[in-house]
Amino acid sequence: MIYTGFGFTPADKQIKSSTHGMSVGFEYIAEKNPDYLLVIDRTAAITDKADNAKQVLDNEIIKKTKAAKNNHIVYLDSSIWYLAFGGLESMESMVS
Repeated sequence: MIYTGFGFTPADKQIKSSTHGMSVGFEYIAEKNPDYLLVIDRTAAITDKADNAKQVLDNEIIKKTKAAKNNHIVYLDSSIWYLAFGGLESMESMVS
């Protein structure tokens, strides 16, 4: 959906599709230097720690990426993208 529906291009075409994504480090993100970072904060979805991903990504390595420099780090609604994927209402919210 992200690539076909919204026209994004994968920063790494070697990543295989999976239900839980792939764990990566800051250096990997810096190496790929994406134009956008679309962030789904699993911790925010299942706990009361709402800014966990923002705190984790607030570092000098990430700040040097094109995504950070162009204000293209997008924090997606974790409850919709992580917990409620697939329903019509959640799909409409995702698109918004």
